[in-house]
Amino acid sequence: MYKVMIVDDEPLFRDFLRIKIDWESHGFRVCCEARNGQEALQEAERHQPHLALVDINMPFIDGIELAERLKVKFERIVIVFISGHNEFEYLQKAVRTGVQDYLLKPFNAEEMLSMLERIKPKLPVFLQESESTEWGHGSEALHGRASMPDLGHLRDAVVLDLRLKDSETLEEVRKAIQQLSIYKWGDEYADAMLMGIVSLALSFASERGIPYDRLWDEGLNKSPYDRLRELDSWEAAEGWMLALYRRLIQLMENMHSTKASNLFAAAITYIEEHYADTELSAEQVSCGVFVDPSYLRRVFRKESGFSIVDHITHIRMKKAKELLLNRNRKLAEIAESVGYSDPNYFSKCFKKRFGMTPTEYEQLQKR
Repeated sequence: MYKVMIVDDEPLFRDFLRIKIDWESHGFRVCCEARNGQEALQEAERHQPHLALVDINMPFIDGIELAERLKVKFERIVIVFISGHNEFEYLQKAVRTGVQDYLLKPFNAEEMLSMLERIKPKLPVFLQESESTEWGHGSEALHGRASMPDLGHLRDAVVLDLRLKDSETLEEVRKAIQQLSIYKWGDEYADAMLMGIVSLALSFASERGIPYDRLWDEGLNKSPYDRLRELDSWEAAEGWMLALYRRLIQLMENMHSTKASNLFAAAITYIEEHYADTELSAEQVSCGVFVDPSYLRRVFRKESGFSIVDHITHIRMKKAKELLLNRNRKLAEIAESVGYSDPNYFSKCFKKRFGMTPTEYEQLQKR
């Protein structure tokens, strides 16, 4: 029997996992539970579990840090993350810690058992092989990954484009799939990124009250993971993902506009027209659309999940990347063109957003 540790700060969810799953018939048994990362480390020392089911969002030590600590102490432990749709960006960090799989809440017993079957072939490797296992080398390879999509940027772009029913959504998704396709089909890290992109659509549909079963025409009982596993190439994945987003855009277009959505669209348009103004602020935007600033802030946050200032920054950075492709312009000119009077502050904002300076981005594009 493989020993399982459940780590989640919600007692009801721990009960669900412990009671609703027929562990023993599948070769597993729950050996311990923990409410947070600190308890999990203590329980892991005591029980030496083979499999850890870890909630990403926990107090004291979050799932990412816990996974890293567990992998240091127990190299062969298999870690599966449990996350909500709004936590998909953590997947990029998750796979770098050696996480083997993930489940997106809410899930049912069938999806849980399907995951156990997926990871079971990997468990004997961890139990029998030495430190020089293939997994050890694979883990190092994951740390050195390059050219993967920035899910944080993709989230911003896709969510905002979807809310505006903008065709750029499909181009952003296509670009992300093409970045992933430099890796072998079935690669674990790329697979996690694919699920992150799917999670974007699911999260957006959920926020807008669109049932998941309306996103697909067939196979309604299959999970998104199982749908992806049925595909056999990056070309098929791109076609499937674009079809998913086209369907979501179509459903969005069929929804009736509300006073809030119209106000949000007007604010977006105002920002697009005035992003180069160094004094642009939430107050100025509210004046431009003739509403109270506090009301617009609430509407903007509800409609997009972001603040007005966040979106101003998003638009400025998006425009800056476009301008950086024109290598004849100086950095100070580009900064001013997107609303920054101080080039150094612009560079700092750019690096915070994309993980590299404008100069480094330019050099990357020249390769």
